Amino acid sequence: MSEISIDWVKLSELNIEPTNPKEHDVEKIMLSIERFGFINPFIKNMETGKLLAGHGRKKALELMRRKELTIPDRLKEEDGDWLVPVVSGVQFDTEEEAMAYIIADNRLVELGGWNTPELLEAIAEIQESSPDLDDIGFSERELDILYEDTEGPIDFDTGEPEPTVEFEDNKYFDIMFEEEYQQQVFYQFLDFVKRKYPGETIAAKLNNHILDLLSDG
Repeated sequence: MSEISIDWVKLSELNIEPTNPKEHDVEKIMLSIERFGFINPFIKNMETGKLLAGHGRKKALELMRRKELTIPDRLKEEDGDWLVPVVSGVQFDTEEEAMAYIIADNRLVELGGWNTPELLEAIAEIQESSPDLDDIGFSERELDILYEDTEGPIDFDTGEPEPTVEFEDNKYFDIMFEEEYQQQVFYQFLDFVKRKYPGETIAAKLNNHILDLLSDG
């Protein structure tokens, strides 16, 4: 079994997996790299020479080069090209097994979800020093929906210990969109539901909308 190592490879020499089904918000990845520098190395399948992880980061770096932006922190430059860190030593014997890893690597992160109250508290603290949240992947509209869908006010930490209250009925779900326009249509639908139906949360308003549809049927 090969040992894991980090090699420095020219960005232009990275080979993507063309059948990778994962889509990427390249602009947001680029903004994140601009803010934090390049942190997460690429992973290459030694059997095929194609990427196992980092397709979105590759597109973001290529976009930065086209925009003639400054080379990100922790990358190198050589002969007019950017050198990027690549994890070598990973090998899958079949293309099917390599694709299974690519899908698992992306899907398992999605399945984790968020602890919404703790997420909103952390973002509120970040906003005190950096109001622009595009580079961490959240839009103002997405945050508005998260705030509205959290039952009751969120009590941020004031330094005084409080008893832990568990809300067993609360459940949070991630919604994935295949195209950007689908997300826009979904937000328009939520705006409609918020205006038309009563309820203290988005969940309650959606429930009233569903009951209304069922009664019409």
